Amino acid sequence: MPTPSTIDQPTCEAARPKRRKTTNATVRSGAATMRVIDRVVDAQLGADESAARVRRYVADHDAPANDATAFARLCEVIFAQGIGFTIVARKRAALARAFANFGPSVLAGFGESDIMRLLGEPIIRNRSKIVACIENARRWCAIVESHGSYLARVAEVAAQDDPASGWPALAALLAADFERINEVGARQTLKRWGFFTAFGHPGSRRVIERLGLVDARCAPTAGQLMIGAISQALSRDAYSVEATLALFAALGPCNPAPQCPTCELCDRCPTGVRRRVELESGAPSPAGEPSSGRASLAVNT
Repeated sequence: MPTPSTIDQPTCEAARPKRRKTTNATVRSGAATMRVIDRVVDAQLGADESAARVRRYVADHDAPANDATAFARLCEVIFAQGIGFTIVARKRAALARAFANFGPSVLAGFGESDIMRLLGEPIIRNRSKIVACIENARRWCAIVESHGSYLARVAEVAAQDDPASGWPALAALLAADFERINEVGARQTLKRWGFFTAFGHPGSRRVIERLGLVDARCAPTAGQLMIGAISQALSRDAYSVEATLALFAALGPCNPAPQCPTCELCDRCPTGVRRRVELESGAPSPAGEPSSGRASLAVNT
């Protein structure tokens, strides 16, 4: 499985403006800004609560040790569709009990009577999602018969795939292998299997775009590569850096509708400086606000 230490620094030649800072200088600037963001998040949540939320995020994205853990996370992605991962996290213990700890071989044997039982359990009672998880358990077991484990199949494909492009071959593999898993679902699953560049948190991407660390026109993987480079500079886990950025996006003024003048990063943030000038001059905010354009999500997305 890949580790954040293998992440290269990002480039975006086609979208790079003139006189853009070198990548190394951008990473250094990002690392310095990250230290400020750490302090802001700790001040708002309290250091203990902040650390606990980051630990949960990292734990949810650790490379799975076995097929059962990997399959459980695949099912969590299915259950999160349309409702988000926060609700799934609250129901995680109940889901595990109802689905026999998501053991693929056990779940593959579930039939209509089990489905009816599950629809009466205190879980996410969506029949199509329940049926998809059972069908995927059967598909998982069929693949295991020829590969020894599904993670072995993933490792074979990953060896020839491109992390800098977001693991496209792996995303295509999961979308083809499983029911109710499209490309986005495949990338979310890969992210929860330890493939950091497969999917980015919308809130963390919004923050690094507004800070000028990544051009908004760059591919989604550019944000993940930049976070990876910053984490290396700080000798931290990439997932912990991403989690802190996501918390900052959700808790502070850097929400989808930015409140830049109240942000502690305003003086060092290109978006903040521009917004302050606009407010002082009475000019309206431009329609092209450099943002990901996505709503802020909970940190465990």
